Amino acid sequence: MTISGNPKESNVPVRPGLVSLRDRWWWSPLAVLFKMGVRLRHLAFDIGLKRSKKGALPSIVLGNITVGGTGKTPHVMALLQALAAADPEFRWAILSRGYGRTTKGYRRVERSGVPADFGDEPLELCRRFPEVAVAVSEDRLEGLAQLKAEDAADAVLLDDGFQHRRLDPTYSIVLVDATQPVDRDHFLPRGRLRDLPERLAQADAVVISRCPDVLTKGDLRLWRHRLHLKPEQLLLHSGTMVEGLRNLQTKRYAAWPRNCIAVTGIAHPAQFESALVRNCRVLRHFAYPDHHVFTAQEIEEWTAFSARQTVRPEAIITTEKDASRLREMDLPADMPILVMGIQVKWWDDDALRALLTSIRIKVDASLADPDI
Repeated sequence: MTISGNPKESNVPVRPGLVSLRDRWWWSPLAVLFKMGVRLRHLAFDIGLKRSKKGALPSIVLGNITVGGTGKTPHVMALLQALAAADPEFRWAILSRGYGRTTKGYRRVERSGVPADFGDEPLELCRRFPEVAVAVSEDRLEGLAQLKAEDAADAVLLDDGFQHRRLDPTYSIVLVDATQPVDRDHFLPRGRLRDLPERLAQADAVVISRCPDVLTKGDLRLWRHRLHLKPEQLLLHSGTMVEGLRNLQTKRYAAWPRNCIAVTGIAHPAQFESALVRNCRVLRHFAYPDHHVFTAQEIEEWTAFSARQTVRPEAIITTEKDASRLREMDLPADMPILVMGIQVKWWDDDALRALLTSIRIKVDASLADPDI
């Protein structure tokens, strides 16, 4: 079981599920400058040199304070499903920046599109929820105004945007990865922080993601203390469940192979692999940087590796996020590409109900009085 950042290099063993906080201390001077820049930018908004504005529609922001995946997109899906189940008549839309796209400005995401037009995550959301309006815009205020002009929704979930201070959201939720303690991390480029940890206190709710099991009341009190949360802030925790495998081409459910090749372009490939090895043997994991654009040469490398093995892999397994980038490519006909679906598991139903109630109270108040 191995992970390689570059398939041409020798593999580096990785313990399943282990995520380390690499202290790249040699970047300390730049990290200090980056932190100063972030603090000054927030100060400009806090004292009124720069202005925050309410959006044209009630807005629920899901964000984080670190780079890399904390599970924002799966949580957007899970939250949308919970909100829709609570009130099927209420219309929600999704707005994203569209990271990795080559286009600019506001665009409604189309299921038939490609990641270059909209980004891989918005395209994944659009295909998962065809009845929901999904849009991309680097200017969140403009995106909200366009969605209102199109009468596309009553309120909007924003995939990322906690750092987009020009928007004053109706409700903000920040995700903290349980495997990446932000209170021990450093600013970019020394560590993974892209925002001030103390800004967690500005969120309406905080979700501790990637928890392998239910946290005790003592654990939750410890997290509140570590993150310096206020008593009125909601604190939830969640984990992930494997939904199963689907064939990329046919979209039908598939059985687990005995042996496979893993291919990912995500922030935390070790966590993906740790889920895989519970069900099959991973002969090799071709792990690329987050949002990686795959090439025909790389696909040839996967098939060449397969051909050299005494025990042949029966499938290539990838993520839903990577599937959107692979779907349009010329893939090998002799080996199926299987997509492993991941679903968020809320560990505390009472906390989830409190979150849904809190969101709707603020959204309904905003709809009744847009100045709130």
